[in-house]
Amino acid sequence: MQKKIFVIDDEKDIQDIIKINLRAEGYDVYCYSSAEEALRALETDVPHLFILDIMMPGIDGFEFCRRVRASEHYKSIPIIFLSARSDEIDRVLGLELGGDDYMTKPFSVKELKSRVKAMFRRLSRMENGEHISKTIVHEGIELDPDHYSLCVDGKGVDLTKTEFEILRLLLANPGKVFTRDNIIDSIKGQDVYVIDRTIDVHVMNIRKKLGPYKNVIKTFSGVGYGFKK
Repeated sequence: MQKKIFVIDDEKDIQDIIKINLRAEGYDVYCYSSAEEALRALETDVPHLFILDIMMPGIDGFEFCRRVRASEHYKSIPIIFLSARSDEIDRVLGLELGGDDYMTKPFSVKELKSRVKAMFRRLSRMENGEHISKTIVHEGIELDPDHYSLCVDGKGVDLTKTEFEILRLLLANPGKVFTRDNIIDSIKGQDVYVIDRTIDVHVMNIRKKLGPYKNVIKTFSGVGYGFKK
């Protein structure tokens, strides 16, 4: 099935560049100049991926992300932020709100295509069952890859796709230490560049969501992360 992408950006030139290049890769691309337009479109159509600007008139990209992640219908759709805001605090906020990736403008079209391909490869692997099918249980943590769910002390906890994959990787390999590069390669593909700080932010978010069990993810200074039983 052809993958459908919503591009939400108030710059027509950016829309055209993305649309032309991603359609050439076989994707079905729809462009919207505001978050309001995209939200109206969601009432009748659901994409497989959002490519989302931040600085837009009216509802900005951060607020759009909040609304999508708060919706039962759309919360699992991946989001790639594509913004001129390059400060670390903006990257961190975008990921904390539930973004799966963050690119800054001006951007490389080739890199964007690689990131989109990697995102869909990861989704395809999950849809085809190429993950640990056995539920992973540790103390009050219950991670169920078959239903893509996490429960902490019996209560459901929402994770982004990236957070889920990082947690699954760590819990499925107790005692093993993963460098940031190991984690990036495992969840996004070796042809996609993601800064180390991105992994740190995702791990920070996972720890918050694990609540009293946050310390099961151990930081190995200068190396990376691992699951401590």
